[in-house]
Amino acid sequence: MRLPYRRPFGNLICSAVASVRSGRSRVRRIAEVRPEDLLDRKPVNLARAGLREIPRGPVLVTGAGGSIGSELCRHIARSQPVALVGVDQSETALYEIDRELRAAHPHIRFYPEIGDIRDTRRVEEIFRDHAPRSVYHAAAYKHVPLMEAHLFEAVANNVFGTRNVARAAAESGVHEFVLISSDKAVRPANVMGATKRLAELVAMSMAGACRTRFLAVRFGNVLGSSGSVVRVFHEQIARGGPVTVTHPDMRRFFMTTPEAAQLVLQAGAMGGQGEIFVLEMGEPVRILDLARKMILLSGLKLGRDIEIEFIGIRPGEKLFEELSAYEENTVPTPHPQIRVLAGAAVNASELGRGLEALRMATEARDAVRAIQWLEQMVPDYHPSDWLVRRAFDDRLQCAYA
Repeated sequence: MRLPYRRPFGNLICSAVASVRSGRSRVRRIAEVRPEDLLDRKPVNLARAGLREIPRGPVLVTGAGGSIGSELCRHIARSQPVALVGVDQSETALYEIDRELRAAHPHIRFYPEIGDIRDTRRVEEIFRDHAPRSVYHAAAYKHVPLMEAHLFEAVANNVFGTRNVARAAAESGVHEFVLISSDKAVRPANVMGATKRLAELVAMSMAGACRTRFLAVRFGNVLGSSGSVVRVFHEQIARGGPVTVTHPDMRRFFMTTPEAAQLVLQAGAMGGQGEIFVLEMGEPVRILDLARKMILLSGLKLGRDIEIEFIGIRPGEKLFEELSAYEENTVPTPHPQIRVLAGAAVNASELGRGLEALRMATEARDAVRAIQWLEQMVPDYHPSDWLVRRAFDDRLQCAYA
């Protein structure tokens, strides 16, 4: 179940560098565009007197080498925790944040732990060795088109990896477990969103069953994060274009990386049990307007220096994202720009039975059954036509193999 993809961004960069050296490049020096310059609102500063400080530790961050995980590590390190544990399956990403933190905070005990959250034994080892007080779970597969093409990997990582970490947190007596979720979990139209919503349900189902506080935070699109549209546009502008936009009416909520990290930490400070937090991010931004703004801020003129090309919506993408569903009531918090969702209670037994069926379908590589169980556990999930068609095609091929 794989989609054809263009060359990875890393290859594009290498190609651009090679072209520069050969004198054939259209790559140009462009003005630096800061993520906060692209917001149609003033960035939110979530630091506010009266809220509890960031936990002093030991603190554990999964996905510590990623954009959000590494930013969380930076913010937590400034509070001088007893210990900070960074978990990631990427050796290179973990090495980089390790070097950065050791240089910036030499007196902090930072423990880089290579590990895959899908590996139950490894997760248990890490919790046993470090006994964290607080856990920020940022490890996830997040790219919509890639996850649409890799259903089983998305389920294994985003759902069962989350369950592994949440169970280890509960069994270790962790004080708070904060899940980083996504606006794509609201009425999901793709595998990524469905698995993130299911991850929310996994965490919420454990709320109240032990002393650990289970919370979740929903993000909009994080400007400048790995694979974000801003990075893609910047690379395309540097190469002379065209800048590719999927649809002229596509809109997204955006936030900066510091806003995202602060939202996670403040949610952990304010949250009670089984709550989902969202940041007031103003009106969603039209991607076309974002592209035009980036071209302008880069010192170029649309139509003369560079063009915009519409390439069509990809499988699983929606024109508009939401931060909450109609059935979810939002209530204010001590911070005026953070709201909390109060959804329906989760039946842990029923969810457990569904998860077991989903696990069996995933291990059997039965995409049709896996999609059906995702739909049953996430009733407002509407799988893409591409995914359903591909799943049934694969089943038909297996039947006649």
